Amino acid sequence: MTRLRLGWPAGSAPDVEQLGEQAPAALARIPTLVWALCLKAAWPDPTLPHYPGQPFSAQLIETACAHLGADCKSVSTALERVLPGHGLIVAVGPLLHLGPAVATLPGPTIAALRRGHHRLPDPYQQHAVHCAPHPPESHADDPDTATSPHELTQPEASPRHSSEHISRSIITALEIARGPLPPRDLPALSDPDIRAHVQAALADIGRTLIRTPQGTWTTGYPDPVAEALAAAGIGTLSPAERTVLALVLLHTVALPRAQGRHTHPHWNAAQHSVTLRELARNRALTKTTIREALRTLTAAGMVDTAGQGNYVPGPCLQRLSETRIAALWEDLILAGRPDGHLARAIARRRQAARPTSPSQEHP
Repeated sequence: MTRLRLGWPAGSAPDVEQLGEQAPAALARIPTLVWALCLKAAWPDPTLPHYPGQPFSAQLIETACAHLGADCKSVSTALERVLPGHGLIVAVGPLLHLGPAVATLPGPTIAALRRGHHRLPDPYQQHAVHCAPHPPESHADDPDTATSPHELTQPEASPRHSSEHISRSIITALEIARGPLPPRDLPALSDPDIRAHVQAALADIGRTLIRTPQGTWTTGYPDPVAEALAAAGIGTLSPAERTVLALVLLHTVALPRAQGRHTHPHWNAAQHSVTLRELARNRALTKTTIREALRTLTAAGMVDTAGQGNYVPGPCLQRLSETRIAALWEDLILAGRPDGHLARAIARRRQAARPTSPSQEHP
């Protein structure tokens, strides 16, 4: 059976050095130790393929961790929840196996693990893991003993500071971030050359770099790409989801603005919220339908929560271009007063902007 899974291509994995605090969270100390033992148990010979490896028992790992002085409860949590949650291990009956995330590790990562394989703690050799928390000073310069088994570190990789590598790191941060990132987290974007590299790389995948009115950075679809995707029905919302999103925006942005509670034209306001009960006043949708739509919109980042039961526009709306932001305001005018003078003017302008088909040019 062929199975597919997303993974980072070589050179595009999140770089902690470049992304800083915006890099994805790494495993904590105990889960890292448990993962190292699991990897060595399943992959005892670095000359062989690392995946799928051989099965091993949880008891083997727990015994080895006990010899290393690791907290038993933390080890059990790592084996039962943390590592399976990251796809690093899976349980098949009474035995454990390497998980699907291991199959997608980039080539350079696997190469580094092969080079440092001899430094992984071996759960099959009790004498190899039954050592002091800190190595003796006389062995401080010995590369095979300088690292304590309590603090397993990843093999060092040669630093790369090319424009291409920095650009990929920036794109990684922007694409995986839930919302826009402040300039202090991406100082390299102040360099015009780096910014040009980022723009070019994004253009190759149909994306673009966006500077928000607040001065933060994010990515989104260029207007032509967004229009083509919408026309093809790719990534669009269902009628119920569109209705609920429109209601959220009306209650949290449009109505407060009409009432003079704010003056900005943006859809990322979080100071005004709406509850499920208020949304359910729209009798065209049931509360169950609204609740399901809110769940989907929240997962997509189009709606966010501000406290229990309060909904606000989500961070995904900050990925809209200025043109799409203006179009969203027009859509609400068309929906709210379709027979009004402003709505008719918007409809005429949009109709005139549509490309004319050959059949209309030559009847």
